[in-house]
Amino acid sequence: MKLKIDELWQLMKKSQFPKKLVAFVLVLGLFDTALGLTVPLLTVNLINGFSVEDFDWSTLMLVVFALILQAIFSGLTFFFMRKLGERVVANMRKFLWSHVLRLKVSFFDRNETGSILSRITQDTSIVKELVTDQLVSFVTGIFSIIGAIGILLWLDWKMTLLMLISVPLAIVVMLPLGSKMHKIAKENQDQLAKFSGQLGRILSNIRLIKSTQAEEKETKEGAQNIEGLYGYGVKEARIMAILSPIMTLIMMVVLILIFGYGGAQIASGNISAGELVAIMIYLVQIIIPFTQMATFFTALQKALGATERIQQILKEPIEIKEGIDLPETLQDLVFENVTFRYTDKDVLKNMSFTIPAGKTTAFVSQSGGGKTTIFSLIERFYEASEGTIRYGRTDITQFDLYKWRNLIGYVSQEAPLLNGTIRDNLKYGNPNATEEKMKEALKAAFAWDFVDKLPEKLDTSVGENGIKLSGGQKQRIAIARAILRNPQLLLLDEATSNLDNESEREVQLALSNLMKGRTTIVIAHRLSTITNADQILVFEDGHLSGKGTHHELLKNHSYYKQLWENIA
Repeated sequence: MKLKIDELWQLMKKSQFPKKLVAFVLVLGLFDTALGLTVPLLTVNLINGFSVEDFDWSTLMLVVFALILQAIFSGLTFFFMRKLGERVVANMRKFLWSHVLRLKVSFFDRNETGSILSRITQDTSIVKELVTDQLVSFVTGIFSIIGAIGILLWLDWKMTLLMLISVPLAIVVMLPLGSKMHKIAKENQDQLAKFSGQLGRILSNIRLIKSTQAEEKETKEGAQNIEGLYGYGVKEARIMAILSPIMTLIMMVVLILIFGYGGAQIASGNISAGELVAIMIYLVQIIIPFTQMATFFTALQKALGATERIQQILKEPIEIKEGIDLPETLQDLVFENVTFRYTDKDVLKNMSFTIPAGKTTAFVSQSGGGKTTIFSLIERFYEASEGTIRYGRTDITQFDLYKWRNLIGYVSQEAPLLNGTIRDNLKYGNPNATEEKMKEALKAAFAWDFVDKLPEKLDTSVGENGIKLSGGQKQRIAIARAILRNPQLLLLDEATSNLDNESEREVQLALSNLMKGRTTIVIAHRLSTITNADQILVFEDGHLSGKGTHHELLKNHSYYKQLWENIA
């Protein structure tokens, strides 16, 4: 338990816990508690005065004033306590989101998007609920209990000791059930993350689901996950159904004993009616925070489970951005005995080749031959399992990661667009691009003609994944984005695959202009698009099996000749 609480505390510290606000809320809570402890003492004389003819109006006004003042402090405490919780979760989500964006690509390969999102949203909300609804109330409740017990010991120590027999009984009940609640809470959050992952996966591929008539299958799997969540909810309810009645029973027994004992004390003249009422009020001030401790304990167990899941992400290694500056001039890109292993399978095997600076190099192989993996290694999404990739004479892992990726422009065959406007997507190429620069890039990509005809032009929404645009339009927007980036190293992954013949011709001309003076690497499934490449590298089963120009390979490489005859 101590280790888990330490992890929660470390998480709070990472979220830049606003210490001044915490102190202010505690001070407000203590004033609220102090006023709550003062009111019963004032009521002693007020209630005793009901039995005499000369009623003490000044005492009544003092009690009313104290009650109003307590209500004001109570309202302020509630507001600032909520503000504290919201600030804590906001800071926590910011640094967690920042951390997630800097995680290595391999982490996203292993985890579903919905599962990651549930940790950023749902798990942090659980921690917020602990802070907002429980933590400060728990601390002020302890002060209330200590203060009330101190005053009760002064008023009647025997009755106070009678009341305190409930404490060890409650602890005996809470500890084993709390441990059980922690386990269930963590399992429930894991199940919720799994369900969120399924929702994200299905909703992002809803057209595939409908076109393959998979609604029934996904309905059944979703129902299973929902039933799993229901089961964990029932388990939590079962524990609370045991915990709450036992706590209530203990308190009711204590109340009955105190009422009986207090009545006997009044009958014997040892205490007055006002003192008994004050004792009962103090008893309530003890019972309410004490019963709230059971809720706090449950919330704490849930927060510890959420913390454990959040810490799992925070312990994941992030990309190291720091490094040396890039050379000012274009350099050769050299693969030297590079092997890349993915899930115990060698995708690339002891591969060595050079991509000359300022030239165009094309990759050719059948599907799964490792072409896209090489692109990922160049972009440093992954690191080589063995061997070295050099830019000039320097290992690319030594360069500042931000500056290295800023060197690269990438156009893939999927042409990914984010939900937003055309302008938003273009600015991913260059956040500082002016409207004129964006128009020039669109014209260079032969995209301005269709953009200019749209009602909102650059401010036209593209929809999720660019669904409102055709495949060819998306591709040309992606190419315009790369043009705005003005890269030295251009990666083209079948960049014209989604274009019709006319658009392909226009975009090939645009790409020809873009490729001048840059190092360009092209993945092409249609060999007719790369016949003018300065160098073509042929891959077979993760090995480099040939290199040369188109004409050289046609003469000397049987596999390339076969590909040319089959798919050119």
